[in-house]
Amino acid sequence: MIVVDKDQMQKIDQYAINELKIPSICLVERAALSVIKNIDLNVRKTFALVVGIGNNGADGLALARNLLARDYYVEVYIIGNIEKAKEDFILNYQAVKNLTDKIYLIDTILDLEVMEKNISKVSTIIEGIFGTGLDRTITGTYAYVIAMLNRSMKYIISIDIPSGVDSTTGEAWGEVVDSDLIVSMQLMKKGVYDRSIYKNKCVVEDIGIPQKAIDHVLNETYP
Repeated sequence: MIVVDKDQMQKIDQYAINELKIPSICLVERAALSVIKNIDLNVRKTFALVVGIGNNGADGLALARNLLARDYYVEVYIIGNIEKAKEDFILNYQAVKNLTDKIYLIDTILDLEVMEKNISKVSTIIEGIFGTGLDRTITGTYAYVIAMLNRSMKYIISIDIPSGVDSTTGEAWGEVVDSDLIVSMQLMKKGVYDRSIYKNKCVVEDIGIPQKAIDHVLNETYP
């Protein structure tokens, strides 16, 4: 099994997108479908998608869109300033808006209270708040939301890595999502692999990043 750290994964993504010209939106779609592949949709039919505005959030919105297209009940909670989001996030956000009005921008205390009440009624939470690039202590609304998810006692799926975990060291950047399942994209992350508490509930799914991109970066790191 290939295991990569934060910098290696970011370089692999960038090489695939910028040099090999793999459209990032295609990787987002494959990531979304890889999570759905690992959900028993005969059992789990109501979902809360909790996302940040980065690449991980784009995966989450694409996942929400795919679940809505299959007529599952989905609520979407967005943390962060949408005006700072990248194109892949915006494209999926616009599509999700056309499929449901259950989209909540989480900012105020009232927003948080509504969110906590609502998620108590769904069977499954899927979170894509932070991805592998996290490099700062989690504070404010983000910390409160993660604590809320953990005390909800719901089945939680994390996209790529539990939000709050450093993908290189496995250390916590403050609050960490206590997920029941981690669906990791393309490659196992070192911070997950080195911690059995994460590794034992992680599956790795191919999302279409060419082996050429992986080899290029790893050969550069370990010539």
